[in-house]
Amino acid sequence: MGKLLSWIFLTPLVLGLILFAASNRADVVLRLWPFDYELTTPVALVGVGGLFLGFLWGAVMVWISGGVARGRARREAHRAEGAEKEVLRLKTDVEMLEEKLRAADAKAKSASLPVPASDTQTSGSRHIL
Repeated sequence: MGKLLSWIFLTPLVLGLILFAASNRADVVLRLWPFDYELTTPVALVGVGGLFLGFLWGAVMVWISGGVARGRARREAHRAEGAEKEVLRLKTDVEMLEEKLRAADAKAKSASLPVPASDTQTSGSRHIL
C-alpha cells in the first residue's frame, strides 16, 4: 500500500518538474551581494537546484533529529545482546546443576538399595527342636 501511495504522489511531482524544466529555459543571472561574481544559468536549473537543496536540507535535519532514537536503539541492542549471553550462561548452569542432581540421585539410590528378601530371613526360623 505504501509503495502505491508513493507512486501516486511522486509521479505527478516528477512530471511537473519535467514540464517546469522544459518550459523555463530562459537564462537568469544570479549574484551574491557581497561578492563580485555572476552566474548565468537557466531558470529551470535554479528551480530544480533549489528543490534539490531543500531535499538535502530536509534529509540532514531528519538524520540529525533521529540521532537520539538511533543512540537509544544501539544501547538497547547492546543490552539485548548482554541479556542473551546471560540467558545462555544460565541455561548451561541449569543443565550442569541438573546433571549434578541426576548424579547425586543415582548415587543416593545405589547407596540405599533394599536388601534382597533371602538375606532378611533370620536363622531363628530354621531352628530344630
